[in-house]
Amino acid sequence: MAVIHLNKKTMNYEIKNILSKLPKSKSTNLSKSHKVALGLIDNFSYGDVDSLQDEVSRLSYSVDEWFDEKYDAMREIFSDLRDVYLQNSEAFITSADVAQDEQVLQEIKTKAEELGLSAEDVYPQWQEHKEILSYLDDLEKRFEEQVRKMEDFGR
Repeated sequence: MAVIHLNKKTMNYEIKNILSKLPKSKSTNLSKSHKVALGLIDNFSYGDVDSLQDEVSRLSYSVDEWFDEKYDAMREIFSDLRDVYLQNSEAFITSADVAQDEQVLQEIKTKAEELGLSAEDVYPQWQEHKEILSYLDDLEKRFEEQVRKMEDFGR
């Protein structure tokens, strides 16, 4: 076996010479195609397939599950509201039902004052009764506003 002594300069030259004679590896070509592919990958709207899958999954959930759940819940709630506010399924008391009460309260007050008494002396719950009737009037007005809201919603 022969021993060849090469200095550093000669050795570098020989290595380059040997490497230049070797066929170009495919890795160099792949490297260029990878660079091109990587450049094109940067043009995707969502960056990578995982991000795209996340976005598609969100839409899939909304279309396949969430909408049906929420739509069914909305229909059920709307049905309940429609029954009460538009079809009068609940027979609530109205001011018309107790219209006579206001007159009776006024008569009690008038008669009590003729006797030198207060209305509460004759009917201890006179003031409370009067306040309840006033509250009923307020509730009835608010109920009618809600009926109008429901009617407008249906349009």
